[in-house]
Amino acid sequence: MSDTVEDGREAKSGGPANDRDEALKALVAQADLTDIRVTKWHAELLSDTPAEVGELDLKVASAFRLSDEGFDTRFSVDAPLVSRGGGERVASVQMVVVASFSLASQKKPEKELLSAFMDQVAFFVVMPFIREGLHSLSMRIGLEPITIGLLHQGKATPTTAWTSTRHFHGVSTRDEPAGR
Repeated sequence: MSDTVEDGREAKSGGPANDRDEALKALVAQADLTDIRVTKWHAELLSDTPAEVGELDLKVASAFRLSDEGFDTRFSVDAPLVSRGGGERVASVQMVVVASFSLASQKKPEKELLSAFMDQVAFFVVMPFIREGLHSLSMRIGLEPITIGLLHQGKATPTTAWTSTRHFHGVSTRDEPAGR
């Protein structure tokens, strides 16, 4: 946990975590969201026969790219859906969401700061698009619509998901950063 107010105690000052928090706050203050776009939208049912989903293995890879005006963040989602017995893949849902941010300052942020921005700000910005994509695409291929749970700060991906008849306890997740 960062050195911010915790359990009613005052934040410590001058430490490295405090400096990182201040740098992130400064980046957020000078950044503005200029565009969100879905660049990949794909779902595939892997069998011609109906199957019930038993497990969701949500994987999210993230990357950023600096530009003259600011930076882009890309979140690639791969969500293989596995049968109830866990033995075979039933379907695959994939999507990519890109969010573009402008910067008021021409100074380019350091990689570590952009990485923190992606984890603590940009992922929360694109999460509604990822949630809607998984829900809609699962329905379009004949499965029950999947609703992924809340995204909590400090977690790589949501850890729960539901259909109307099933609650996936402990969604299997793997964060696979790409090109940070």
